[in-house]
Amino acid sequence: MDFQILRRQPIEFFENKGVKYFKPFVALDKTKKPLKVYNLEDCQYSPPSIIAENHQGKFSSYEVYLDSNTRTMIGDSLAADPRNQGIGEVLNLAALMEFHKNKFNRFNLFSLKEAIQFYTRFGFKIINEDKGFILNNLKNVEKSKGAIFNELRKDVAFFKPRIEGKISSDDKYLNQRANDVFSNFLKELSRKHIKYNSSKIDHGTNMEFSDWEFEINRDYLNSLFDKHEINYKV
Repeated sequence: MDFQILRRQPIEFFENKGVKYFKPFVALDKTKKPLKVYNLEDCQYSPPSIIAENHQGKFSSYEVYLDSNTRTMIGDSLAADPRNQGIGEVLNLAALMEFHKNKFNRFNLFSLKEAIQFYTRFGFKIINEDKGFILNNLKNVEKSKGAIFNELRKDVAFFKPRIEGKISSDDKYLNQRANDVFSNFLKELSRKHIKYNSSKIDHGTNMEFSDWEFEINRDYLNSLFDKHEINYKV
């Protein structure tokens, strides 16, 4: 099928076992070259995946599992070839598109520390109960420079002594609220195209995108759909 014919066409969906999947469509990578994007689901020899085929016939994939009973999506292995061409971004947008179309509640994944910033750009939040991990991240926000991070540094001043136990707190969501400070810090850096040194992060972590994040990140996500010429809005 001619890649060019499918560009900018409205995204269509089909349903299988109560889950909606997009039909094949064409997006553009970072260099404005076409990517054919499609689902590989219910295959006996392969996990359910979103596939992107570039103009050179190279394949990239994102293993995703959709559970209509728990209204949860789980992202597993994302592999882009070649890298740094915006293909991972297209794969993640395609996954978010299905998450949105199915009106699911949670999109969960585990990220290596090198990819945490990538996911925060879309609105994913760090989910971690390791106080050492949380404190290290807060301290790095505390060391940040520039007026754009003034509010986040104020947040650190509030959360850091409570995570350390110097100030008592019975807030059962304390760890998550503190994690959100670092998630928002990475998101801000990423959207300003500033690369964070991932070696400063202790280890990989669980991450989550809730359906509420569409409300917070709608304009940015829609700008990414437009950038890749994907005819979809959240």
